[in-house]
Amino acid sequence: MPLQGGYIAKQCPVRAQNNIVLPSELVPVPPILERRFERGRQFEAAVVRAIMRLHPDARVAEGKTTAALEASTSQATADAVSLILGGRLPADITGRRVGKPDLLVIAGSGGYRAVDFKHHMALETAVPDRRGIPGSYSSLDRPLFEDAVLDDLFFARKREDDLLQLAHYQRMLEAAGLAAADGRYGGIIGVERQIVWYDLDAAIWRTPSSSGRQKWRSTMDVYDFEFGFRLDVLATAQANNSDPSVELLVVPVRVSECDECPWWDYCSTQLESGSGDVSLIPRIGWREWKIHHDHGVSDRAALAALDVGTARLVAAGVDVAGMQTLIEGLPEETPVADLGVVIRSKSQLARLQAEGIATFGALSRLCSSTASYSGAALSSLVEQIDLARAALGAEAIYRRRGIGALELPRADVEVDVDMENVEAGVYLWGALVTERIHAVATSEYHAFVVWDPLTPEAEAKNSLRFWRWLASVRSVARAAGRSFHAYCYNASAENTYLRRLGLAVGILHEITAFIQSEEWVDMLRVVDDQLITGVGSGLKLVAPIAGFSWDVDDAGGGESMLRYDVAVGSEDETERESARHWLLTYNRGDVEATLVLRDWLGRKWDQIATIESLDPMPAPSEVEMISTRAIDAITLSDGRRASSSGGTTA
Repeated sequence: MPLQGGYIAKQCPVRAQNNIVLPSELVPVPPILERRFERGRQFEAAVVRAIMRLHPDARVAEGKTTAALEASTSQATADAVSLILGGRLPADITGRRVGKPDLLVIAGSGGYRAVDFKHHMALETAVPDRRGIPGSYSSLDRPLFEDAVLDDLFFARKREDDLLQLAHYQRMLEAAGLAAADGRYGGIIGVERQIVWYDLDAAIWRTPSSSGRQKWRSTMDVYDFEFGFRLDVLATAQANNSDPSVELLVVPVRVSECDECPWWDYCSTQLESGSGDVSLIPRIGWREWKIHHDHGVSDRAALAALDVGTARLVAAGVDVAGMQTLIEGLPEETPVADLGVVIRSKSQLARLQAEGIATFGALSRLCSSTASYSGAALSSLVEQIDLARAALGAEAIYRRRGIGALELPRADVEVDVDMENVEAGVYLWGALVTERIHAVATSEYHAFVVWDPLTPEAEAKNSLRFWRWLASVRSVARAAGRSFHAYCYNASAENTYLRRLGLAVGILHEITAFIQSEEWVDMLRVVDDQLITGVGSGLKLVAPIAGFSWDVDDAGGGESMLRYDVAVGSEDETERESARHWLLTYNRGDVEATLVLRDWLGRKWDQIATIESLDPMPAPSEVEMISTRAIDAITLSDGRRASSSGGTTA
């Protein structure tokens, strides 16, 4: 088995397997991914220069071969150099690991801690009453873990990929006898240029357990499982190359990594065959996929065929399958309340009765396939059934189960907001102001943009200009006695950067009050809470259903980053202006799309089909069946048969 780098633990196991068996031609790396790699390399080089400027005694590992680089690193650790850049740790033959941490920082107790450079934010503004990882960080000029400060204003960003990489280096340090003795800590240097420290033994990841319930685990626990599992996957794939009768360990499952995976064309062909794999349903990940497959449900049609009523009971924790086993052969007219003798859970019996299951007969007729999910701890089973039905239904969008009237706040003055960002921060805030006077609506687009190099100061200045403008629009509306609402689509992104602005310029309380007010409306939540598509609820998916289309080609966040590089970095003025026009047009399209969607919902709500319309027709009740049989048996003397309406038919 070849030695593996840390990336393997965070990589889709199917991708790792395909890299060995090579089932098809690889798809070329997309431009947006190439851009990310290049920007990452540029960022790493800039951080190295900054550290060397602050710490001339730091040592950069040197060597043109793997062996030479390892030797250089080993010499630096033997010399107890405080900061080692670009080193290569001794290969962990037993653990099958290799690794090159961007930085090794000496520990006060001896040994080293690994630090990685990542071209994204490592800190986020702390949100009151929300659980987060404490923001503990040290500066580049005082980089030791022992010099770290705990800042209550920040959370450390929780990115699993980053932390699994640190866990990989931690295991390598331990194998080499180089790990710090006082705790497992690793650091990330993000665009803030601070070393954000993470306790790798802290239980911060909620994962499935053997009982079917969720359990909190540490980064080290998660890493050890994921890395070991992928070693098994790779070993089996190698065996399959030698002997095709050896069955591979994993099959394709749709995950977030798929969009940028070179094997996606190969995997998607398998996933989309027939009615489509269950993992194509939004928010069905590895855990949910396995539960469905363990219950014989592998495609969307099989999932859609499950019974919603039974699923509602199962999702609420009622052991339907167990109860059905208990009542086998017993009189159907027996009240389910009699189960109280053997079932100690009064809440389960009460839930049965609340769902109209009053007798053993009604209980026995619940869908056994759906009942088999009892104990699987799949609380979202009803929604997943509805998502599967929506994905296969004739309509592009449906009203969610139980949703009646549309809940969508409107106002005299409405402002649709959308921001565009790159790794360094936000460079563009776009806003569409719509005013309604005597039922006549007029809209005007405003852009707050900076095309200069995006420093923290430039970002804050431009964002503050937008914020003051937005506050002014709101104040003028209020002064005139007119209602005001601002809207965005997926507020988490805008909220992150608004809080960042508030912290930078000392108006966090003001911005937090706005974010938490009813005047700030997240259209994604409006859609998610009341509508269902079966394929996702992103703006680029939902707005076209309302008849909207963008005025630029390849509208999307990835393309906008590529255009931004041209807009600020091209030496050709024509190219710069073309890219800037594209970005402004794209941003304007985003804010116009949220307005069009809002208006469309207001006009077409009653015409949107309900997800209940896809429910199978209920089977006739026992009483109805007996009545029908009795009527069919009545034949009049003149050859006519009685109808159920009381008349006769020929």
